[in-house]
Amino acid sequence: MPLTLTWVKDLQFTAEDDKGHGIVLESKRDGAAAGFTPMQLLLLAAAGCMAMDVVSILRKKRLPLRGFTVAMEGDRATEHPKRFTEMRFTYTAVGDIPRADLDEAIRMSEEKYCSVSATLKGAPKMVIQSEVIAA
Repeated sequence: MPLTLTWVKDLQFTAEDDKGHGIVLESKRDGAAAGFTPMQLLLLAAAGCMAMDVVSILRKKRLPLRGFTVAMEGDRATEHPKRFTEMRFTYTAVGDIPRADLDEAIRMSEEKYCSVSATLKGAPKMVIQSEVIAA
């Protein structure tokens, strides 16, 4: 899963995958940001992973899903590293979807399928290297 993060200016970066998909990351400390903050992306990653699972499960059940949204927010610690202390997600399905089916799909995603939520529950080993290229 090769990704590249490139510094643009100030605290703004662009991220790109090996297929050319890109996003902008920027700290909001410097005023109006042109992109997402890393912490916003963490919320989006968790919500997006589970949303994909939930929609897939509901569609496999052949339920008439006409729309789907996720509202998300998080609380952060006041001291550095200011990690999330709580992340909240509200999944909303549009269509004649039994609530029990939606809740079961969410549970299955969180407990079994979503690799992002599994990663958040068990901290991965981080291997960090560095290099300097003289310009």
